[in-house]
Amino acid sequence: MFLLLLASTALGQSPGNRAYFGEDIYVASGQQVHNATCVFCSVQVEGDLTGRVFVLFGSVNVTGRIEKGATVIGGNAVIDSQARIGGDTTVLGGNAVYESDDSLGGSAYVLGGHLSHVPLAHGEARAHPRLSLSPVLSSILGVVALILLLALIVPQVRRRTVVRQTS
Repeated sequence: MFLLLLASTALGQSPGNRAYFGEDIYVASGQQVHNATCVFCSVQVEGDLTGRVFVLFGSVNVTGRIEKGATVIGGNAVIDSQARIGGDTTVLGGNAVYESDDSLGGSAYVLGGHLSHVPLAHGEARAHPRLSLSPVLSSILGVVALILLLALIVPQVRRRTVVRQTS
């Protein structure tokens, strides 16, 4: 899986894309980038991202605009009240903090962390689902999934009866 990520990172360096390993990505205000892929680093978006953001073992901080979606594995996502993520936001093994429901155009899913909404002064109505599974619940789900997988994979041991013949 790790080699697949490295290969996709190398291929993702077409014009308008940024893909880095161990080096942070910064999209300045007024700058436009298509996709951003970051492994063992973080992404700071103050400008416009016309595609998606994928971060493995890092964080995403958004004060600008991401048109499609953001995925963070093993890190955190912080979305400012003036920011906008057009698609779904997914965080696995980390936390997500957002200030305004208007900032998240799609659904928000957090597995293994907390989804925190910092409310603004005026009341807001949620347009899309927001789901957060705490680390304890996600650990329990992981153990149950592992047990089910083992039950399918490990063959059942049959007891053999030994017959002794004596003459």
